[in-house]
Amino acid sequence: MKYAIFRVFLATTIFFMGYATPRISLAGTSDVNLIPPQIVLRGQIPAESPPSETVDSISLDWAVEATLNQHPSLAATWYEIKARQGAALQAELSPNPAFFGEIEEFGGSGEVSGTAVMSSRIGISQEFLLGGKIAKRKRKAEASTRIASLEYGAKIMEIRALVEKRFLEVFTLQERLHLQSEHLDFIQKTHDVVMKRVKAGDASPLDLSRSQIELASARIGIDQIRNELEVARHALAGLWGARSPVFSSVSAQYKLDQNFTEQELKEDLEQSPVWRLQEEQIVHAGAALDLAEAQRIPDIELEGGVQQFNESDDHAFFLGITIPLTLFDRNQGGIAEARAMKRKAHYEKESKFLALHMELQEAWQKLVSTRQAVQSLETEVLSVAQNAYESISKAYMSGEVDILRLLDAQRTWVEIRMVRLDLLHELESSRIEIKRLVDQRVIFPAASLTSNTHN
Repeated sequence: MKYAIFRVFLATTIFFMGYATPRISLAGTSDVNLIPPQIVLRGQIPAESPPSETVDSISLDWAVEATLNQHPSLAATWYEIKARQGAALQAELSPNPAFFGEIEEFGGSGEVSGTAVMSSRIGISQEFLLGGKIAKRKRKAEASTRIASLEYGAKIMEIRALVEKRFLEVFTLQERLHLQSEHLDFIQKTHDVVMKRVKAGDASPLDLSRSQIELASARIGIDQIRNELEVARHALAGLWGARSPVFSSVSAQYKLDQNFTEQELKEDLEQSPVWRLQEEQIVHAGAALDLAEAQRIPDIELEGGVQQFNESDDHAFFLGITIPLTLFDRNQGGIAEARAMKRKAHYEKESKFLALHMELQEAWQKLVSTRQAVQSLETEVLSVAQNAYESISKAYMSGEVDILRLLDAQRTWVEIRMVRLDLLHELESSRIEIKRLVDQRVIFPAASLTSNTHN
């Protein structure tokens, strides 16, 4: 019977530890039910992969989806969420119990020289966290996970805005190229007419020189725009990882934005991921302070087991408790740090909120003034310039005005449409910035196939 109780207790302890040990493990993803982020891009897998061969045109929706599904920084932010979800899972786990064993009173001298009076004991110790540490640790980890989710949403908005801006740049340059090509075609036709009139003696050779200068200037303008367009196309394609553009053009349409008020935008701003991210930082800082204050409460450790006495072949049970004495370390520094970080988060929130309001105000004022300028240009200037150009063209063909008047009228007509194009670009840029700030809760018109800037 010697050591019989010892063996039985050891077997029981091992069985108990194997049964009670949690089976949830981060190594086995099938056993872990991680919560998805609050903001998830619809369709994590692209509807279609970027084409390997050149296509005629791409839409804004296609460019946005391809970029969001290929951009490495977005994938990195996504796995940050996964990491914090794992940390949240770990935060709610209790400390593992510990198995221990010891022997005493053996191998000495005299009566304790052998093992006749040796005693041995085995047992289990368990640490118990007091002060609600596990619950508070879990709340802090969950707040950290929500922060990562909101950062993911803010990153989506940031990348989407970048795609829209580069797409807009390509589209605007396409329109400029179209207008400049139209101007070049007109100069070329005018030049041909002037050559015939000079040969017939109906026009001065100086008219031909002026026509040649205009023709050369228009060709230089075409080359410059084409170079800028090529750079813009590469910049857009680079967003989804393409080394060179796989599209020949982009398809879009300018539309005046729908009516909405500044107050509505401010209300939507307070629902955006960037805004809620700052509020969640306060929650996280508060949870960190609660946890720091709980750390000053000492945890206890209980232990129990069985002891075997060789000398009498008897056994006895024992219980023990360990309570740290908080004489020196009461987590004073940790609490002070957490309080300071909470105040810091509060002031950072106020600073960020002020900056967001200022950004929205600036974008809104720019949008309103640009929209008014576009409307004034279209109602008061565009038609007048077109009528003047058409009238002078007819007058030149009938010999009533010289070529200078004709070239000036045609140049003015093109320049006014260039100004309109620049205003539309500025208007769209303001809309993109507002959309980035207020998330997608304000519905803006989407881009479509055709363009009205030619007319």
